[in-house]
Amino acid sequence: MCESIEQNKGRVADWDIIQWDTPKRHVRRLQERIFRATRDKDWARVKNLQKLLVRSHSARLLAVKRVTQENKGRYTPGVDGQIYTTSKERAELVEDVCQTNIFNYKCKPLRRVYIPKGSGDKRPLGIPTVKDRVMQMLVKLALEPEWEARFEPHSHGFRPGRRCMDAIWQIWTNIKIHGTQKRSAWILDADISGCFDNINHEALLKRVPVFRETVRRWLKSGIIEFGKYFQTKSGTPQGGIISPLLANIALDGMERLFGAENSKGNYSYPSHRRGKNKGLNLVRYADDFVVTAPSKERIVSYVLPKLRVFLKERGMELNEAKTMIIHRNDGFDFLGFTLRQYSNRVRSVCLAKPSKKAVKRHLRDIKTVISNNKQMKADELISKLNPIIRGWANYYCYSSAKETFNYIDYRIWNMLWQWCLRRHKDKGKQWIRHRYFMNKGNRSWIFGERKENVLLFSRSFRAGVKYIPVKGYNSPYDASLHDYWQKRHGKSWRRTTPM
Repeated sequence: MCESIEQNKGRVADWDIIQWDTPKRHVRRLQERIFRATRDKDWARVKNLQKLLVRSHSARLLAVKRVTQENKGRYTPGVDGQIYTTSKERAELVEDVCQTNIFNYKCKPLRRVYIPKGSGDKRPLGIPTVKDRVMQMLVKLALEPEWEARFEPHSHGFRPGRRCMDAIWQIWTNIKIHGTQKRSAWILDADISGCFDNINHEALLKRVPVFRETVRRWLKSGIIEFGKYFQTKSGTPQGGIISPLLANIALDGMERLFGAENSKGNYSYPSHRRGKNKGLNLVRYADDFVVTAPSKERIVSYVLPKLRVFLKERGMELNEAKTMIIHRNDGFDFLGFTLRQYSNRVRSVCLAKPSKKAVKRHLRDIKTVISNNKQMKADELISKLNPIIRGWANYYCYSSAKETFNYIDYRIWNMLWQWCLRRHKDKGKQWIRHRYFMNKGNRSWIFGERKENVLLFSRSFRAGVKYIPVKGYNSPYDASLHDYWQKRHGKSWRRTTPM
């Protein structure tokens, strides 16, 4: 079947009848071979396999599907105003991509848009055309397995099979007091100033030799804003399919600065390292990172100077105003969590909890939904609230969040009680309780709709789930770890003890 797909290059008879398991399997096999060749340091084979992948019909089909059907930005056009929403349009795009040589085609400028940030500011995005996004996806399919075999073990952002909790778990492990082991008491909470906007192009291009000229054209494509063209001399635009991967490639090597790998390329634990690297540990999630160290002096005199040199070589620098050195007893925020060591005369415990900012933002989002839908039916309101509540609960359920979950559930209950009172000013409280609140199991006062049997999601039972982190250098592209990833994605990886 794979052979038949590859023989029909450039032709898609009917998009709707494509058996997607076949092209996915074909691409997957090539990616696993790229990963294995990289681990073997067979660079000639890596190059040949990457070229084979980007020229394969299966990869082109898959790239078009991911960009035009699966990606959240599939309805966002580039400077040409084109989007591809029908099966016919997607089939025509496949034919166009198949006739384009990825190594010498000319891309179009980016379209500048701005999206709001949590702080109230606006984040600039550079939106490529849909065709350029497909070409970027093609290159990503080829580059990602190579770099998954090369990335450092504690780099977790925008990587397949990894998530924020991997970074939080590692930091929690580094700073907690375990028996007589004091671990790292001091934390460098660092912030890179405009990481995506300032990446040095030449430093980055040296690391992607096979697709150097293609990536160069994307980086130098320029931006159209308010009808005017502006050159791009540095940075990789946020909004491109391949930009997160390129940022990870640019920042790779930060952990190795502090002896994370020995001469054989194997991971060296902080306690086993020598000299000033002993006890240091760096955890990175995209452009956010934390360094834990035994002393404040080590961070000031050794860690910060090395980081500044590393970033300068790549066109970046630390945001000195937001970079802080903190003791674990004072606590710090990272990726929406607050990590802190709590101690008294009896015991000492390190906890990761939802940060106050995250709680406040979540409650504000819930309040906005409830306030904007005062006349909506209860079951319709629940259908709007449940995805927000469930998503937030799933993100924080692996932390010590039981108290926070109970507090938020109470605040949401209070908002909904006021919502009910406003809707039925002439009804008594008992009538409102019977109409909108019900009991289920050991839970009471659950907001819901009796007729539709729809209930508001409660996060309380999701608190206290133990997280099992990704092991070291493990990657989904490693064919020998198929059973590991199958098991990891199953329920057997969940336990009952929180961090």
